[in-house]
Amino acid sequence: MKRILMLTVVTSALLGSAVYAFGDIAKPKPSPVAPKPGLYTGLIITSDPKASEARLIISQDTLKSLQEAAAHSGNKSWGEQIVHSSTRTIMAGTFMFLAISFAGIWCARSGQRRTHKAIVAVFLVAIAFGMATIIVRANAGPPGYIRWQNLPQALKAGQETAGGVDIEIVPGDDEMKLIIPLRKK
Repeated sequence: MKRILMLTVVTSALLGSAVYAFGDIAKPKPSPVAPKPGLYTGLIITSDPKASEARLIISQDTLKSLQEAAAHSGNKSWGEQIVHSSTRTIMAGTFMFLAISFAGIWCARSGQRRTHKAIVAVFLVAIAFGMATIIVRANAGPPGYIRWQNLPQALKAGQETAGGVDIEIVPGDDEMKLIIPLRKK
């Protein structure tokens, strides 16, 4: 019975600690050299009081032009290529999984009985931190139009405003269009 309980606790701890596999290195700072424009296109900015989120509408032809310009501007340094490598992230996650797995097996096979309570306590704390991380990541923020509410004042003051944008791809060769959800107070 104790062996099954221990196995259940170790398995739960391993599953709960899977949240730590999201670890990654911070993005590198952008280079100070100003990039050359690879594509010139137009942008129409309008407001829609009925919208709940900002939308950027891009035509298929403009998107193809953007993709071609991005493909031809491959001036990434060797360090940037490594940092943005998905293989590196996969390897880091694999090694973290192996480290936690081998530590769990080593702890489960150790002969000392009094350490099992401490191990279970450590695993429960790890599970609690994992659950807290999941809860914090799942916390929904305010609606999209709230983030864009201070755009007119920020533009007058020369400041920036940030908010989410839904990107839509539409057929045709029109200019890009940005629809911002501004509601009158």
